[in-house]
Amino acid sequence: MAKKEKIELTPEERQARETRKKEKRKLFGDTFVRACVFFLAVAFVYSVTYVAFGQGTTIYQSVQASGTASGGSAGTSTGGSTSTDTAAPVSNEAEEAAKAINEATAAAAAAGYTWNRTSEFTKDIDVGGSTATNAINTVIQAVDSNANINSVVGGFIGIGTKDATIAKGADAATEIGYHGDSYKLKATSLEAADLQGLTKNGDTYTFTLANADTPKKDGATALNRLTDDIVTQEEVSAEIQEQVGSSITVSSLVGTYSNIKVEVTITDGKLQKLTYSYDAEVTELGLKVAILTVKGTGAMHTEATYSDFVY
Repeated sequence: MAKKEKIELTPEERQARETRKKEKRKLFGDTFVRACVFFLAVAFVYSVTYVAFGQGTTIYQSVQASGTASGGSAGTSTGGSTSTDTAAPVSNEAEEAAKAINEATAAAAAAGYTWNRTSEFTKDIDVGGSTATNAINTVIQAVDSNANINSVVGGFIGIGTKDATIAKGADAATEIGYHGDSYKLKATSLEAADLQGLTKNGDTYTFTLANADTPKKDGATALNRLTDDIVTQEEVSAEIQEQVGSSITVSSLVGTYSNIKVEVTITDGKLQKLTYSYDAEVTELGLKVAILTVKGTGAMHTEATYSDFVY
């Protein structure tokens, strides 16, 4: 059989062939990137925002139910615990106040009480500029036209007004519901040095706490010695793992809780009322899928009150 003769291409033909190859590579690359970005958006929404559509309901289930499954769609970067707590002069008054508050909250944690918490965004959620944020909002609104990234992420971190009445002897976390372990009254473990700017007016103590940078629930910060009402990288990661498995990971959670104000009223050794407020700003929430990473930011103000105790 005769050997097939090699066809020599002209310079113009070779240039045209190289141009077609480049166009094919670009088309594949653009398609691949769009697919990855879409998957990242879906994974992000699916993982941390399912609360907006009802606890235990996933984005996939909501899409299926609406018939659109085939159509649309608060440190260290490793979550370590650091604090900006600074040493404060310790007085006998501070020692007595810390002891009184810790003893009163320990007894009150088992009592009946009313809980109220209000939280609002002071800086909208941003996941990498308006283009990325709008893209994720498009995915969300394909499932719920009234929702957006603020409302769904807000569901996870408790944006809005919430309240519950806990009967004496009842399990407070169960009565409160979602994130109840974080919101229930805890037996505080405040130290005298924690009570900055302490004043006492009759039965009421008023003081502030030092800023807490990316706090964990290990009692290492004054804020966590007061409350578990903080969000940690481990919690966000666990939520994501439960929803989508290992396809998306939390690469970082960096943020600061500041302007922490506390007011405690104790009469005859019994807690009558405890109120705290804080500002929280997340400067980096890194979510990673394959080689792509989204880094979100946002800020909120929170106030919570425990009152009407029944011993």
